[in-house]
Amino acid sequence: MGLLDALFPSVAEDFPNPNAKLLPSCLELSKEKRVVIVGGGPAGVHMSACLATKGFKHVTLLEAEVEVGGKSLTVIDPSQPDVPHELGTCYMSPSYELIRKLLKEYDPTNEESTFANENKGRMVFGMNLSDEDKRKYTKGMEYFDWVLEEVEMKTTSKCCRCLPNSAQSVPIFAALIKYNKLHDSIFGKFPYGMPPKPKDWSKIDMTAMEFLKKNGLEILEPVFLYTQQVQGYGLLDQIPAFYLLWWHHPDVINGTVRGFLGSGEYLVSVLKNGYQSLWKKMVERHSTEVNYITGAKVTGVKRTPTVEVKYMHAGVEKTLEADIFISAIDLRRFRNLITDLDPEEEQLFGRLTSSSLTTTLYKGKTTEHEHTVEWWFSRMGNPVSPPGSTGKPVAQFYGHRNSRMVARPSMPSNGVELRVAYQYMDRPIESGDASKLLTTLENLTTAGEEKVDVLLQKPWDYFSRFDAQGLREGLLWKILDLQGQRNTGFIGSSVCFESALDVVAYNVMLCKKMCA
Repeated sequence: MGLLDALFPSVAEDFPNPNAKLLPSCLELSKEKRVVIVGGGPAGVHMSACLATKGFKHVTLLEAEVEVGGKSLTVIDPSQPDVPHELGTCYMSPSYELIRKLLKEYDPTNEESTFANENKGRMVFGMNLSDEDKRKYTKGMEYFDWVLEEVEMKTTSKCCRCLPNSAQSVPIFAALIKYNKLHDSIFGKFPYGMPPKPKDWSKIDMTAMEFLKKNGLEILEPVFLYTQQVQGYGLLDQIPAFYLLWWHHPDVINGTVRGFLGSGEYLVSVLKNGYQSLWKKMVERHSTEVNYITGAKVTGVKRTPTVEVKYMHAGVEKTLEADIFISAIDLRRFRNLITDLDPEEEQLFGRLTSSSLTTTLYKGKTTEHEHTVEWWFSRMGNPVSPPGSTGKPVAQFYGHRNSRMVARPSMPSNGVELRVAYQYMDRPIESGDASKLLTTLENLTTAGEEKVDVLLQKPWDYFSRFDAQGLREGLLWKILDLQGQRNTGFIGSSVCFESALDVVAYNVMLCKKMCA
């Protein structure tokens, strides 16, 4: 066993999921029962595959869009078919073993691609730099170098500057060890997934940034700025610390440490054919066992005494009868679709809130400083009001990704690049936001863009969560009490965390409890 393995062992296989104990000993589901799943995102598609694999014979999935995938939306430019542009789910990390198992089973040719540059798969960023700082911006910075530079400014000792990166990483390495020990003391050891109730809420009853400062871990702020904040999982100075600790499970931290210490492992990768390919392949595999209906907009769900789902399909209203309803939809936005919602459920799902993450696929001229990703952290959480607009201000553009830099094809001969731009707001999407968000994309000119041609914009309600009070009340775990009641199951990011890994892990936990 090496030093890294000794200091950072994986807990994924060694400890059972403690939340499984909160579920009934057996979620009774006869394989002859008629099951309807509403929502064809990763959670819904994966659950349909789980049920098909278990031998369920009467499963229907309804998806409002014309394709499955939900927030796993991949766009392929025919002129560059080997470059997937992800408008939703994007990255893989060393902790994504559950997703890798699905890829091996359903989509084996959809291989991982690491980031293409001279740093052996590490990312080149033009990030967190002022718009006026053209020298550094045009040069770009590798992610780990940027973190080390930020760390140097946060430490009193400057003695590490003349040392190689592996030595400069020592303060970060020590802080991450401390973080993992804190994590274990708060939750105990458990595999990646929804954390159990903390042993002592006072240790985390604060914002993520307050948690770092309270525990002397401010040095990790630049690490979490990218791994948490840039991904759309909340601003560090606003989100409950619980969600930082959820996403940064010790297994995730261990992968980060290995990358910092130059072990040859990568921090993140992307999929050669895009994430949406995986969910489509799962649908193809199980299309004879599961009735997949796309373009089906659900208008109402009644669950007792038996399930009735009304939906519009090809302009015709239809009714589907079933025995079990599985909700894979955004429960904050669409809870009104459940016409017989219980007061307890209404109170519970009404307490959910979310952020918004808007992704925009656009076309622009190739510049002299093309980097994989470029970020301006200071723009996140600083909304602006476009000239002449009324109502709430909206998000600025805070970063973009050049997918070609990952896929490594040659430079486009016509001098035109497709990129994905990001805008974040710490509130849900509201009517009228979309047009204003397009207007605020004009500041892409600060990224060297001369002319921007928007091809597709997707404003997502993102990162469903409870506030600190709701977490203290245990609302997240109360949803587990509802599983199986009123002929209903709840899955998806509304009841766990906003990542493909989490919705799959949650499904696996539920499926292990299913029995005939």
